[in-house]
Amino acid sequence: MDEAPVLICYDGSAESRQAIAGAAALLSGRRAVVVNVAPLDAVAEAYAAAGSGAAGLGADVHADTVARADEGAELARQAGFSAEARGVLATPLWRGVVQAADQVDAAVIVVGSRAHSRFRELVEEHVSHDVVEHANRPVLVIRAG
Repeated sequence: MDEAPVLICYDGSAESRQAIAGAAALLSGRRAVVVNVAPLDAVAEAYAAAGSGAAGLGADVHADTVARADEGAELARQAGFSAEARGVLATPLWRGVVQAADQVDAAVIVVGSRAHSRFRELVEEHVSHDVVEHANRPVLVIRAG
């Protein structure tokens, strides 16, 4: 078995669960790192809403991110991977994915893709597209449907 892990992006969506299943069909038995990336603006918004009582909010957002990654890692283990979880806070989201892949020296990044209309493509962040554009390693995009 190759030592470099597979980095699987997981956000709890049906597309990310489908990405785990698609990756398992091709790469099962390998070591995997399942990453959930939350936007840093979530921390900033939490601080703004809480005012002076915000000391633990950044830790809470990070804990939620790790919990979501743990959920994905469990699904990856059920699919045949030896998986660990990693929660990351980053803006933009693709940067967190690419940095996590660099940190673990991933053999490949696996990411799900949502089917979007052309209008939605213009106004929404597309993590899968941006990861493909910025990663210095192979990216496996598992398309929705």
